[in-house]
Amino acid sequence: MSIDPIRAVEEAAAHNVAADFEHEHSAPELQAAVASAVTGGAPIKEVANAARMTSLEVLDAADSHTYPGRLSR
Repeated sequence: MSIDPIRAVEEAAAHNVAADFEHEHSAPELQAAVASAVTGGAPIKEVANAARMTSLEVLDAADSHTYPGRLSR
């Protein structure tokens, strides 16, 4: 990967806070970046800070991206 996973999360998070019409498209990008960072071994706390999410939200996003179609609790 040519880009640091934390940097990718930061960029995706920045796109996620853009205008409302972009939210539908940027949320999956953020989720994918978070999942990639977590599965790549990045510390969850660092990913959470970069994504502007809680640690639990990071884990949920990574889980949802890794196992799509799973029913949420």
